[in-house]
Amino acid sequence: MKKSVRILTILTVLALAAGAFSCTSALPGTDVNDPAGATKETSGPAEATEEAPEPSETPKDTFGYRPLDFKAENLSWEIQNVFAGDYVKNETVMFIDKGDTKALMYKIDKVISVTSYNGRKKYEEGRDYEVVDGKLRVTENSKIPCITSKRYYSGDGTLVVDVDGEKKPVYWGEGTAMTNYQVNVEYTHSDAWNGYKQQCFAGIYDKLYKKFENGEDVTIVFYGDSCTYGAASSFAYNYSPYQYSYALLVTNALADIFGYTVHYEKPKLAGTGPVPKKDYVAGDRGTITYVNNSVGGWTTADGVSNFDKYVKPYIEKYGCDLFVVDLGGNDGNIPPEKTAANDKAIIDRAIALAPDSGVIIMSTLLNRPDSNWAGNDAHQEPLLVELSGKLRDEGIPCAVCGITSMTASVLERIKFEDFSGNNINHPNDFWARLYANTLFETLVGYGNLS
Repeated sequence: MKKSVRILTILTVLALAAGAFSCTSALPGTDVNDPAGATKETSGPAEATEEAPEPSETPKDTFGYRPLDFKAENLSWEIQNVFAGDYVKNETVMFIDKGDTKALMYKIDKVISVTSYNGRKKYEEGRDYEVVDGKLRVTENSKIPCITSKRYYSGDGTLVVDVDGEKKPVYWGEGTAMTNYQVNVEYTHSDAWNGYKQQCFAGIYDKLYKKFENGEDVTIVFYGDSCTYGAASSFAYNYSPYQYSYALLVTNALADIFGYTVHYEKPKLAGTGPVPKKDYVAGDRGTITYVNNSVGGWTTADGVSNFDKYVKPYIEKYGCDLFVVDLGGNDGNIPPEKTAANDKAIIDRAIALAPDSGVIIMSTLLNRPDSNWAGNDAHQEPLLVELSGKLRDEGIPCAVCGITSMTASVLERIKFEDFSGNNINHPNDFWARLYANTLFETLVGYGNLS
């Protein structure tokens, strides 16, 4: 199945989620150490009823309205909203061969700069690249590194993709294996984003925001797999430019908005990711305690079985005002119903320990959709949306952050290798920023900033 056909199939699946989302979504898979299964075929969306009544309140009015006295332009550049405006900084592109042309998320009006991934090398327009019909073309004599088709299609067999009906092994790797061939593009554009737009749910997290407004200390607990661990952010892998993972970016943005200090609880458990050595100080009104005991390769079942060791002691010690669960990327062979049930079991235990906590469920990213790593993950998001609605009905402030939908929508525009950290299932720094944008919109909402 070709990439475009596969993604359109997934978009149909996620359209069935209904409720709070306008889904255009995706087909994820697993971490490198847990191979995925086959994708389940689905039927089309139900026929719409005629003359549906207008809701008395829009979802924005119901869930997302919470104006904040903070200017969006004062956010750090890493969390500026890529899905709005007319400017993008450091969108990544990976050229395979000299002479290749790549589309970006938007049609380029003007290139401001093209640099190496670490920002140390700057490439020259006309000599190294040119803009052709709003796309970026690498010249034949360019100094921009190209991996070449010969090397790209001579992988070790771990990653196999469908290329025009033919199965081919493809290059992949962790660390700088991909980013050595990716460049940053800073550019302006005139077209607007017309893909998936995450709904804001800031209005349901009243207890959390009242604490922020009162200057009270808060605790945010992240619990997930490799992507929440930080893979493949350059900070987590300890190389330049050392950009933070999505969880750190969003937590620090909250500190900026409310004038707080972030205290990073240093994990002492096997497999958990790094945290900054020093606290982040944006003010002294209060402290956000950041707990992130995520482990790469974990399934939702691992999340359940390890909860008492990896989460319970930390909630008992620090409390919990926001619990963010991001598991499911390694559930490629698991029925989506089981994934949702495991997520609910984890959430139930967190709420039992911290009854006033808000909850965000991150739907999983989209693994490379044309590959042997594609699994059942795309079917998870609709069930998670349903679960979040049931939890809200029970009085638990809960929303889904639609990473699956976001990923599918972005992949309708760019190639997987352009924003992947390993070419399989980890985001590079740019994709981590898209993660952060989507979570920030869920929890805060760019439209709520002054």
